[in-house]
Parts: sequence; structure tokens; C-alpha cells
Amino acid sequence: MLDPVLKPSSLLLAASFVAVMTALLAACTATPERASKPMPVAPLPGRVEHSPRLGPPLALKNDPAVQIFATDFNELPGWHQDDHAAAFQSFQRSCTGWRTQPDERALGGIFELGRVGDWKKLCGIGVANGQEKQFFERWFRPYAVASSGSFDGLFTGYFVPQLRGSLRPGPRFRVPVYGLPNDLVKRNGQSGRLVNGQLLPYYQRADIVAGALAGKGLELLWVDSDIDAFFMEIQGSGQVLMDDGSIRHLSFAGKNGHGYYAIGKTLVDRGEITRENLSMQTIRDWIIRHPQEGRDLMLLNPSYVFFKFGDARTIDGPIGSMNVPLTAGYSLAVDKHYLPLGVPLWLDAEHPASQRRLQRLVMAQDTGGAIKGVIRGDVFWGTGEQAGDMAGGMKSRGRYFLLVPRHIVAG
Repeated sequence: MLDPVLKPSSLLLAASFVAVMTALLAACTATPERASKPMPVAPLPGRVEHSPRLGPPLALKNDPAVQIFATDFNELPGWHQDDHAAAFQSFQRSCTGWRTQPDERALGGIFELGRVGDWKKLCGIGVANGQEKQFFERWFRPYAVASSGSFDGLFTGYFVPQLRGSLRPGPRFRVPVYGLPNDLVKRNGQSGRLVNGQLLPYYQRADIVAGALAGKGLELLWVDSDIDAFFMEIQGSGQVLMDDGSIRHLSFAGKNGHGYYAIGKTLVDRGEITRENLSMQTIRDWIIRHPQEGRDLMLLNPSYVFFKFGDARTIDGPIGSMNVPLTAGYSLAVDKHYLPLGVPLWLDAEHPASQRRLQRLVMAQDTGGAIKGVIRGDVFWGTGEQAGDMAGGMKSRGRYFLLVPRHIVAG
């Protein structure tokens, strides 16, 4: 377990207070500062095989509830056993996203991790096969992150479901998947329909299922399961195995503007599923066992997701919020209010299907409506049934360490 009595590492003992003050980072307006009264940090619940030595706490001026603690790669649990080549591949996709952005653009988030140009410098460094681990160790420095006195956070999973479909409707393929409607507009942050110059709420799920958009040429294709279509909306992307043998990739295009309602809460409130057993699989199984009640349950969620056909990049993975393909097992959806997209994080969490811990270097490359908070993440597991089993059963407690470029730390 993490030691609540924080002991400075040998790395920090050699650092001056000025160096510590510039740790995150001198180039920013919201630099960290040593907490005048260090917030007590609670140990991580559950069994943790390694308690890293940490430097003294630093509080962020723009969010005093968040503290960071410098440490060393040798202190990261499981660091030496990771597949750093796969992590580096995911990092290279972050680089692809940064290359489309101006150098002076700030990364955002509460940590103020410099500007895009600072990270592009790392993207230009040549790395030979087998040297990926050394690349991260040479050019980055890890920091443990605590929020409101705790390192503990929640990590869930998501995936790309596989559906079966056709470009033509029929007795089997009867559920339409809609593209983004032309009459769906945004004004002052609100989505809706313009009627006589007035913005009215857009159709809810129940309206759309009842046929509000039928016959308007918005159907991208038809699938054989309304349950699969519903859960594809939750995941935000899908892979459709077509009746002609081809494969179509679907990507998120937009929403109808209504708030998302978690139908699992209704099942828990009704006593149909216990909170401890609630997962995507248990919700899906309940709907299948109760066909009519299940369809009524899905209609309780007024939010509706529209899709578009994926481009050639989706062969490598679905496109995340950073506009780059996600890497199965090495991409993480985060709350971008706290973390900027693209940055590397060392994840140490409960594994969804094993007694061993999930310890790997992941990149913050996506976002999600349910991903809220500084120590919160959604692991992308890939495509298909096995990935769905991993994602659907993941409700893990864990922590992460933020990797910061050393040239930013040095100011």
C-alpha cells in the first residue's frame, strides 16, 4: 500500500527547492507550489504489491485539491515488465495528433504541461527497436498524482463492438443506424431543431425509434439487433460485418443533445441486479431475458448517438478525441478538463480478468461522457467479443503516474 508518510526519494534529495517549484512547469502561468500544510494522503485500498518512494507533495495553484509527487521509474510498480514497444507505438500516434497542431498551442488541463512544440521535440527523436523503454526513461520523469488526499481512482473499459448488417433493410436487418441529421444544429452550446427561428429540443430516443427520422435518407445501414445498436452507441464506434462479406467501420458523428441516462441504475433501483454485479454483460443479459421490458428500459435513455463511416485510418483502430487511431490496451479515455490529450500515464490498477494487476504505459487519447475527475480513466481494449468481456467487466480501483518531459521539468 502507499505509505501515508511520504519519504523523499534520493532523486529529490539532490534537487533544490527551486527545481521542485518548477517541476510542472516554469513556462506556464499556473506553476505548482509546495503545499504549506501538506494534505494527508490516504493509502490505496486493496493489495498493492509496491509502495513507491515519493518526493514531497506539490499542490497546483489552479487546483489545490490535486497534489503531485516526483518519483523515479524504478519506483513504478511493474515498470520493467511492460511492453514498452506497444506503448511507444501508441505514443507515436499522439505525435501524429500533435503534428497537426501549432507549436504555440497549450496542452490544457490543470497540470499546464507546456505547449505542443515542447512535445514535438520528443516526437522527432529517433528510437531503435528494443530501445523504447530507454526512450521514456531518458526523456521523461514520473509523478504520482493525488486528488483530495487520495491516490485512488476508478478505471473502467470500453471496446469496439461487432455487429452484422446490410446496406438494404429486410426481415433480418431491420434496425437503422443513422447519420448526423441536417436539421440538428447547435446554438449557444445547445443542440436542437430550428423551428421558425426558435431552437427546440431535438427528437429523443423514443421519437427516433418510433420513426421520427425514417425515410429522410439518413440511414447509413441496417443491423440485425436493436440491443447491439444500443450498446454500440454507448461505446461510440462499431465494426459491422456486412451481408456481402465486407466490413464497415462506424465512428461517432454527434448526439441529439439530450442527457445520457444510465439504465443500469434503474435495474439496481428495481432490485433486478445488485450494484456489485452491475456490468455491461449483466445489463445486456437482463434485456435479452426480458425482451419487451428491455426495450422499454432502453427507451428511458433519451440520448441518441449518430454515426458516420470511418475513414481508412479506422483500420488501425477507432478514432479517439485526439483524432488519431486508438491502440488496444494502450489508449485511455480521460477527463480533458484535468489531463491534456496525448500525454503518457503509468497505470497501476486492478485487472478485470486476473489476480495480477494491470500495469502498463497508456496514452490519454480519448474522452467520454462518463469520464469525470482527475484520477479517472477508461481503458480501450480493442474490437470484438473478447475485448468486450474485458471492457464490460472492468470496474477497477487504481492509480496513475503522470510522465512529464524532463526538458519541461527543467524549465
